[in-house]
Amino acid sequence: MNSTKRRMEIFNILQKEQSVKVLDLAEIFEVSLMTIRRDLALFEKQGLITTNYGGAYLNSKSAIEPSFSLKSSQMTDKKQLIGYEAAKLVEEGDTIIVDCGTTTLQMVKYIQDKKLTVITNSWPVVNYLGNNPKIKLILAPGEYNDVSAGAISDLTISFFSNFHADKVFMGSHGCGLKSGATVPEIMDANVKRTILHAAKQKILLADNTKFDQTYLMKYADLSEFDYLITDNSIDKKYCTQLKNIVENVITAGNESDS
Repeated sequence: MNSTKRRMEIFNILQKEQSVKVLDLAEIFEVSLMTIRRDLALFEKQGLITTNYGGAYLNSKSAIEPSFSLKSSQMTDKKQLIGYEAAKLVEEGDTIIVDCGTTTLQMVKYIQDKKLTVITNSWPVVNYLGNNPKIKLILAPGEYNDVSAGAISDLTISFFSNFHADKVFMGSHGCGLKSGATVPEIMDANVKRTILHAAKQKILLADNTKFDQTYLMKYADLSEFDYLITDNSIDKKYCTQLKNIVENVITAGNESDS
């Protein structure tokens, strides 16, 4: 097992159990105690956990998020389905804004054959589309945020406040019927709020694990979105409630959506 997969599984255990012991993890993954301590030190540096003698415990999830690379390996199949459905909303000649996020990144994989203008603050999106001659790519300026893997700052806000795109594709860390779309960081929320209002049509991409999760800062009510695209693992009752708030709810993976 490579280090990325091991760390992802360790983080999954932390999310489930809230705390772990170094000795137990070393036995589970058949690695040295030092290797596990290095893994936990990486999580602590990101603000995800607090280590103590012999183990670690998960910090309050309302104010933390895993790094982009860690998030990228979660729910990959579901995110690909969501990205595929989102790409269907992109039309030839559109000017679109793509928010930072691992699910929005999945979407850009399915729009490469269209002539588009893409505006983004996500460096992974730029890396993915940078050599495509069909796509005019505009990168937002600002201070680089290693958690979001993109530009997140006042300069980014100022940049996006000048645009009027056709569509914007947004991500979120938490989605709630009452709490709306939420993220852990204040500046990230401010950037996302500006991005949201820089396009006519607003589309939120969120896998089923995001629902009933609330983080520190709200950047939008769910009713502000024209579309919400999730996966077919979402609870059916919850999906019905979403449809009373968002005009168009698409559950990726179903043969017919509404």
